[in-house]
Amino acid sequence: MATWTDLDEELRMWQAAGEVPTFWWRDDDTEAPTADLDRLIALAERFSIPLHLAVVPHDIDAGLATRLRAAPLVQCLQHGFAHKNHEPKGARASEVGINRDLELQKADLQTGWQRMVAAALPNLLPVFVPPWNRIADKTLRALPDLGFRAVSIFDTRPRAPVGLPHFNGHIDPIRWKEGARFAGVEKTLEQCVRHLAQRRTGDAEKDEPTGFVTHHLQTDQATWDFSAALLDRLVAQGGTRWIALPEVMKGPSDG
Repeated sequence: MATWTDLDEELRMWQAAGEVPTFWWRDDDTEAPTADLDRLIALAERFSIPLHLAVVPHDIDAGLATRLRAAPLVQCLQHGFAHKNHEPKGARASEVGINRDLELQKADLQTGWQRMVAAALPNLLPVFVPPWNRIADKTLRALPDLGFRAVSIFDTRPRAPVGLPHFNGHIDPIRWKEGARFAGVEKTLEQCVRHLAQRRTGDAEKDEPTGFVTHHLQTDQATWDFSAALLDRLVAQGGTRWIALPEVMKGPSDG
């Protein structure tokens, strides 16, 4: 477990090396404008942080694009198709897992992207975020032909990722077992400090931005409070840089 002092010390070690750690923020399960989404966007605006919304394309509310056009810090990513589990009983949940036919998956993902475009979502990026952060290797290999340019799951980026570049999450303040609730300060800080230390020491790629993953629809007050405190520590006190994915994604002809 880690404390705020541990985080401060890790950031001091980055500063002593003359380096600035990068972070990025992803929030999952958006479908419609809600009071919780407003609260999330307000938090991002408070700290001037780019916010990446993983949008479920199956049934996008017609008012979402209007709300997001008033939030220029927000980027939109594709979050599966309907956030529906297709794995058999006893297997870990996935919409794009090993047991579902690949052609059916591809058809869903293509339809999903078409719905994202038709919804006129602003700042739409060809980045795929699989529900439950699980995706089969066969699906990863198919993503480039579907037009995607990056994928985002959870945990440290593999040294030789299958298919597209990975921009992953590493910090999740929610404990999911037995209902979504705050995981606790020390446990969540441990995720942050661990990934920063792995980057600094070479156990992870130094240029992999540390990802903060939230779920505004499942966020209790303790999680909101912690998120604000973490962002204050990382942003308001300096020594870090928060990126929008277009800054680090290569274009089709960038090599």
